[in-house]
Amino acid sequence: MNSDLLPERIHNAYLFQAFNAVSWQICLGSPLILFARELGASALILGLLAGLAPLTSTLQLLTAPHADRIGYRQLMVSGWSARVVTLIFLMLLPLAARSWPHETVLWLLILVILAFTTLRGIAACTWMPWITALVPRPLRGFYLSRDRMFIGIASVAALAISGAFLFDHGSMVAFSVVFGLSFVSGATSLYFLNRVPDPERPLQSETPLARLRWRDLLRDKTFVRLLIFSATVQLCVLSTTTFVTVFVREEVALQDGTILWITAGGALIGSFGLRLLRSHIDGLGSRPFLGVVLLWWTLAGLLWFALAAGLLPGSWLIAPLLMMAAGFFGSIYELSLTRLLMNTVGDRPGVTQYFALQSVITSLLAGLAPILWGWMLDHLARIQLVVGGLSLNNYALFFAIQWLLLAVVFVTRTQVQEGSATATLTLLHRALLLAPASLAQRTQPRSRA
Repeated sequence: MNSDLLPERIHNAYLFQAFNAVSWQICLGSPLILFARELGASALILGLLAGLAPLTSTLQLLTAPHADRIGYRQLMVSGWSARVVTLIFLMLLPLAARSWPHETVLWLLILVILAFTTLRGIAACTWMPWITALVPRPLRGFYLSRDRMFIGIASVAALAISGAFLFDHGSMVAFSVVFGLSFVSGATSLYFLNRVPDPERPLQSETPLARLRWRDLLRDKTFVRLLIFSATVQLCVLSTTTFVTVFVREEVALQDGTILWITAGGALIGSFGLRLLRSHIDGLGSRPFLGVVLLWWTLAGLLWFALAAGLLPGSWLIAPLLMMAAGFFGSIYELSLTRLLMNTVGDRPGVTQYFALQSVITSLLAGLAPILWGWMLDHLARIQLVVGGLSLNNYALFFAIQWLLLAVVFVTRTQVQEGSATATLTLLHRALLLAPASLAQRTQPRSRA
């Protein structure tokens, strides 16, 4: 594989993603959730905070048809610059919480995150079409694996530093310092964003006369099947991660800093997973890797249920291992899905609208789902169900429902199409049998003649 075919100055895209990851990993990730919980936020409010980013992504529908006319760089830089400014206010909120009522600060926090995610939603539609136009089709898996590796390493750094400041639940000053790091990283990312090369030519000329109608995109069966699958995953799996964080904090009794370090470990392991995929995914296809991830989610769901139901001892060890493994398989899922989407719609007319529609529909579900999951978790707290002598609390019921919904994910995944992809069983055979055998053969000492 000749990586020299990638455009010059593409390293600026990697560095933008890295510093941008440090910023959003803090201001939209675990530190935000932990800060809100410290202010006394309910599960419903936590779900709202987790859902604002995907909900406001609907604004892409307004800007996507005009992205080529405005210009990828101009739209992206303008939106990202404005959203970085809002992080100044986020940085000041923990200091205000030392003297203001926590309820007031919590509402201000919601307003700041709403402003941040709104600005993000306006500009986000341009990034994937920009990269799709830059990176040749045979190298997209290679590029994405390296891109996600930069994001993973940056996330590790962000979470490790945050964990150091917030160890043992931290303080309001510590939260302010951590959010300050988010602001500095966001500002640095703008420097590299301005240096990402422009494509030699746009994929399509999306003038008003050539613009596709949104309903025309929904007649593309291959795209719709992939859209349904990704939306179902967001609804049934990815939208529940906020409450895993709350579960390990309150039921497993892990400290805030420890949770962030574990999450950092998961991001680091995910980076190793991306390194393993770099030389394989373009040849084997995305679909078999999506199947492997789905098998993992099935096993992980059972283990989380067993922990919540008190069926497994050593939750202090098993829960961190599950969280780190989630980082590994989450990275594989995100890389496989993104590559498959790029290859599915990257050469179609109206590519910006395809990416925007996929992002908006899945994000809407992802935005509403945490709110619904949070509402359900709050109400399940009033229920103590006994089944066969086993007492199930709200978290056990929560994980049980999530596991049952994986059946829907299985069905939608069977409909996803990819022309030359390897079967999942073939991939597992190679990974679990052929690869270890080949490695053992290479490591055997040679007999002397």
